[in-house]
Amino acid sequence: MADPRLARVLEALRSSQFADLKGARISASIPIAERLLNDLIAAALPASGPLRTLTVQPLAGNRLKATVKLARPEFLPAIPLTLEIEQQPQMRPTESPLVLRVLSLPGLVTLASSVLSMTTLLPEGLKFEDQRLFVDVPTLLKRAGYGEVLPFLDSLNAATEENRLIVDATLRV
Repeated sequence: MADPRLARVLEALRSSQFADLKGARISASIPIAERLLNDLIAAALPASGPLRTLTVQPLAGNRLKATVKLARPEFLPAIPLTLEIEQQPQMRPTESPLVLRVLSLPGLVTLASSVLSMTTLLPEGLKFEDQRLFVDVPTLLKRAGYGEVLPFLDSLNAATEENRLIVDATLRV
């Protein structure tokens, strides 16, 4: 358990938007193993949401294999997709999303998009259009309760290698 005095100092620092650390820069490269990635995804999916399961296998070369199982209609099989990181998110000076392009089964995805409303399947912060999945990182961070990180998030990049997602982030006070 943290010393309450230290906890008070850290809370005051956070409340001041880290003013006493002005000029600080933190860079991190975070390798996320496939198992942890899928545990995080499962924990983020609402129990009563439109997706029953979503599993992701990072592949070499900035590619991901995703398997999606819809909650309804139950008779539909899991849908396998291969995605490629097409564009990195930009955090500053303006925000732009992480863009993933569908490489496999584009016809099936187009058909599914026309039959199923993608806006009701995907949570806020995710948008599917023209065979691309747009990931609005700020919206997802806010939804997860980490919106206070956004003013400090200078850059964010995602890459993959076999069985690992690599997230490079730079925070600046």
